[in-house]
Formats: sequence, structure tokens, C-alpha cells
Amino acid sequence: FPTRRSSDLRNMKIQLLGNCTILLSSKNSQILFDPYFNNFGNLLYKRTTNVSNYYKDIKHLDAILLSHDHFDHMDIKFLSKFKDKCSIYAPKWSLKPLIFRSKPVWIGDKFVVGDFSITVVRANHICPAVGYIIKSEDLTLYFAGDTYYGKFMKDISEKYTINIAMLPITHYLPPMTMGERGALLCLRELNPRFLIPMHQDISQRFQFTNSTIAINELKDKIRSKKLSTKLIHLNNGEVFDINSNEIKIEN
Repeated sequence: FPTRRSSDLRNMKIQLLGNCTILLSSKNSQILFDPYFNNFGNLLYKRTTNVSNYYKDIKHLDAILLSHDHFDHMDIKFLSKFKDKCSIYAPKWSLKPLIFRSKPVWIGDKFVVGDFSITVVRANHICPAVGYIIKSEDLTLYFAGDTYYGKFMKDISEKYTINIAMLPITHYLPPMTMGERGALLCLRELNPRFLIPMHQDISQRFQFTNSTIAINELKDKIRSKKLSTKLIHLNNGEVFDINSNEIKIEN
């Protein structure tokens, strides 16, 4: 993979727009993960917090990366707008993204988008799904997409030193994401410097158990387990500035 100068990382930012929609920006490049901007949800799942309106100001993207093709990870209207403007990557065997001429990827595939060198990694889900390792210079990010904890996390930890892990921390039955226990196991394996929780604002309309994971309680558990990871809780629209390690509001 080609590498980038440290100066290219000066303006690197991670912005949570809602659910698992992450905008990753550097000095020269901008990629979007799992876009979904509907504030209603569908008949089975509801949105509990409105998405950031910042997405309306996005004029340019170098790529869109999809972890899988569930409704809350691929916004049809938004993808239609950008299908001729940038590359769209999606897991092999995902049919819906093919409408947007997506490029199929699978575990082990590698490609470069601007400042970012990307490797596709495994995800455990109920449909074909992947995660992404994103590297730029000496910085390594892990976008897990939708996955629950699995032994493959150990393989990731042996291959990569994760600086920032973006994990789907909520509880569903059947398991589709990682609850508190799975998140702690994942953090123990990966030992990232920072954790950014995702999948915080989509919940089941009819449920017998609470799917929400309390962030403050998770922080306490991280401390009690003597894990070195710092949890960064982003509200929709907020930005984590990697250079300054500060949270900023741009919604």
C-alpha cells in the first residue's frame, strides 16, 4: 500500500451522522460508511434520534463503503444521487447495492481510496456482511459495520494495531450486533486507543427486552475491567478530531 505523509492526517476527522453512518475526512479525501438518513425507520424498527442534517451539505465523496444491505445501512435516495459520482463498495452476494453498480468486495480484498488504504475483514451477521480496516500512515481504524463478537476479532488484533474502533454496540435478538458483554470482549482482543460506539439510534418497535446499551455504564465497565480504551461518545452530527482528540459539533 502507498503511505501518506503525516501532514495529510492533520485534518482527519470522524463524524457520526446517525446510526452507523460515519463520514471519514482527511486533508485530501472523504469516504462515507453505511449511509442512512430516514428519520422514521420501517414497520419493525424506529429511529430514536434524528439524523444530523449535515449530510445535505455533502457535495463530494471519494467512495461509499457499505458493510451490508440492510435498510438502515443503505439509503436508496442518497446512493442514487452519488452512484455516478463515486465508487460504491459492498459485500459480494449483496444484491440490492448492485442497483447502484457497486463494486463487490469480500474478506481479504484490498483497495485504495485517496489517502486511505482499505482491507476488507470478516463480520458476523445474519446476511452477507463485512467490516473494514482503514489505514493512513501510522493510523489504523476499524469500522466493524454490523457484527457480534467472534473469534475472528483475535485474528484482526494479531494483524493490526487498532487506534480507533467503531463498533455497533446495541442488543438485538437474534444477535446482529454486540451488546455490552460482546463489546468488552472485543475491546479486550483489539485493545484500541479509542472506541466510538455506533448503532445507538435504531431500536425495535415491538420488543420484549431493551436494546439500548447505557454508555455511562459501559464506560464504568471498561474502567472496572482495567481496559486502556477511551470511549468517545458522539451524538449525531458531532465530530471527533483525530489530531486534537477533541469532539466538535458540526450539525
